[in-house]
Amino acid sequence: MAIEDVLFPGIDVQVAAVHAAADGVAVEATACGRPPDCPSCGCPGRRVHSRYRRRLAERPVAGRPLVISLLVRRFFCERAECRRRTFVEQVPDLSERHRRHSVGLRQWMRSIATFLGGRPGQRLCQTLQFPTGRTHLLGLLTAPPVPARAPRVLGVDEFAFRKRWRYGTVLVDVEAARVVDVLPDRDAATFAAWLQEHPGAEIICRDRATAYSTAIRTAAPDAQEVADRWHLLHNLSPAVEKTCHQHRVCLRKQADAERQSAPRRIINPLPPPTLPPTKMAARTVDRYSDIHRLLREGYSCRRTSERGGL
Repeated sequence: MAIEDVLFPGIDVQVAAVHAAADGVAVEATACGRPPDCPSCGCPGRRVHSRYRRRLAERPVAGRPLVISLLVRRFFCERAECRRRTFVEQVPDLSERHRRHSVGLRQWMRSIATFLGGRPGQRLCQTLQFPTGRTHLLGLLTAPPVPARAPRVLGVDEFAFRKRWRYGTVLVDVEAARVVDVLPDRDAATFAAWLQEHPGAEIICRDRATAYSTAIRTAAPDAQEVADRWHLLHNLSPAVEKTCHQHRVCLRKQADAERQSAPRRIINPLPPPTLPPTKMAARTVDRYSDIHRLLREGYSCRRTSERGGL
């Protein structure tokens, strides 16, 4: 098996040399695929303009960083109408335009940023031997596609970009349990504009903010407004407490009357709870029994200690 099949399976490159050191691995490779087409006009490249080397960071090998020195070709665009005079070939599944990381390494970093975020992802990348910054990781994240129509059951809630300073609005498809869109603020005008651009919401689950209620009445008057579960329970608790506090005299009289009218029941006392004996407790009880048995048989304290190994 050739080394290309190990390092670059299915990729059109030819490895010229491999330099392994304690601090990393360097691979010199040459692109050997078919000539590409011009990215602007699609004219196939025929004449080579020049060659130059690119440095690409690749996924680590055996716990050591891997750097690729890739020799690529620059082609002439022979179509006179095209404004692009030359263009550089890109190796599929390995290189991208204006990128210093390979396609596979970018997929790794994007997955890490998706699951961990900025600072935790940065620490994990350093441990995996391809250090990068948290800003670069967060820049790899792409916004999810926003559907043309709003989901049937739309959840609306606010969140803090920076607590007590800047807030936004998150829109959730309640039935699919996924985020639909994120709005830059929590103003009624912003939410109303989104509802007008994305019609179709039949039920909108929201908190008690008046801005969201105003936006719904303006942009989606036919939608049914529903308070979310957390705010229902949060508002129910103080309401019940306030009601019980206002009627505490009546409730106390009713409780006393029920207590006096109910017949007294005598409950047999339960036996005290006992824990299963441990090995140390069982060994202590056995030793105590052996000592007193020997004393009853006439052994002295010294002979008893000798026989018991004490």
